[in-house]
Amino acid sequence: MATRHGTFYRLAATILIAFLLTPLTAAQPPWQICGKSGNYAANDTYQSNIRQLSATLPKNASASRTLFATGSIGSLPDIAYALALCRGDGNASACEACVTTAFQDAQQLCAFNKDATVIYDPCYLRFSNQNFLATTSNDNLIILKNSQSVSSPVDVFDAAVQTLLNATGDYAAANSSRRFATGEEGFDTTNPTIYGLVQCTPDMSPADCRSCLGDIITQMPRDLSGSIGGRLIGVRCNFRYEVVPFFSGSPTLRLPAPPAPPAPPPAPVNVTPTATPGAGKSANNVLAIVLPIIAAILAISTVCLCYLRRRRRRRH
Repeated sequence: MATRHGTFYRLAATILIAFLLTPLTAAQPPWQICGKSGNYAANDTYQSNIRQLSATLPKNASASRTLFATGSIGSLPDIAYALALCRGDGNASACEACVTTAFQDAQQLCAFNKDATVIYDPCYLRFSNQNFLATTSNDNLIILKNSQSVSSPVDVFDAAVQTLLNATGDYAAANSSRRFATGEEGFDTTNPTIYGLVQCTPDMSPADCRSCLGDIITQMPRDLSGSIGGRLIGVRCNFRYEVVPFFSGSPTLRLPAPPAPPAPPPAPVNVTPTATPGAGKSANNVLAIVLPIIAAILAISTVCLCYLRRRRRRRH
């Protein structure tokens, strides 16, 4: 009986440890980051301020042409700041529903924490007692990585992903009021297309948006190398790429496949002449015939010369 209990406890401990060690990338949304700037108490002034923001910010974001809103309420030390951003390919009703849910989940997942960030596919929300709205710092970065790796050369795939994200980043920063863009790029026969999405908060300048995106795109080979899909999400900018479609509507940009790597040089040709079978024997046979003939001719010539000399001596 004790053995059974011991086995059960060991199994339970193993399952618990495996659960606790499961990477964030394997989880499902919402993803949350609970800050360390302090706590509030139930029904205190700070919680009242958060509740007031939760009543206004979802509507403000959904009513905005950019699906984005910020707000602050209260006074020190209980002032609360909040930011909500919905994905640029979403719609107003989905945006409002997502931000409303985010406020509810943030207060549960980061219970009584004054600084909370909650992220979903369609939107994300942050509220804090710190004035993060006054800066463009891309705080609270979350890295989400697909556990499946590409079969193609990793460096070639990573370079293609960066090319796609940089191109869409250029467009989002300079040509979109939502600071949002999507793109697709041809790749290879195994993964014919790579899909990408980038977004900044619309209150950022084009230069600040592009700089923010550039910072996280350069992290791709370090944090997501060889993965068939991944995301880097900060409070100010984010990107996502996959080898399957995931955004709504047609892509903003379409990029051709990168040029194929050069073919390897041909193997060197062996120009050493090969011996013909029997050639050695034929040469030996020829020598065996020719040399005796030459010797005979020389012998006859010698005899003739001797005869002619003797004949001349007799005449004299």
